Amino acid sequence: MDTPDEHPSGTTSAGYWYARSEESYSSIDLLNLLRQYREAEKQMRARTRDSMRMGETDLVALRFLVRERSAGRVPRQRDLAEALGLTAASTSVLVDRLSRDGYIQRIPHPADRRSVALEILGETDREVKATLSGMHARMIAATEGLTEEERAGAAKFLRGLVASVKDPSLDEV
Repeated sequence: MDTPDEHPSGTTSAGYWYARSEESYSSIDLLNLLRQYREAEKQMRARTRDSMRMGETDLVALRFLVRERSAGRVPRQRDLAEALGLTAASTSVLVDRLSRDGYIQRIPHPADRRSVALEILGETDREVKATLSGMHARMIAATEGLTEEERAGAAKFLRGLVASVKDPSLDEV
């Protein structure tokens, strides 16, 4: 009689007489690992929000502004609204709060003086990067530990998952 074998992912599966190895992950095992990753990431975001004493939207906005600054772009308030999927009014309230709390400032846009740009303040940029840099370094190390073939397989898997949930016209009614 087959008994369940404990799998490295923490799941059990009806096994044979041999233990499963990392190379024998099933589709369900991979999806379970993805769920575990999403839960761990959710917990990490909560820790980050707590350490910076701010809400999820504020943190996502700051991360967007850090990325824009690192890419050499000067975002407008409407760019932030689009990136976060917020209305103009909600974005204005968000920007007012982040500005009041000393994280960002509104400045004249360098390419269009009639337009207002958002600038993340240097200390905020450093705080966000310091808070997230250790985790990012560990994530990079995890991906660098893969062979080129393994990274290609992981990329194919993740692209397939993104495509499977991205198109709402494919959702069942």
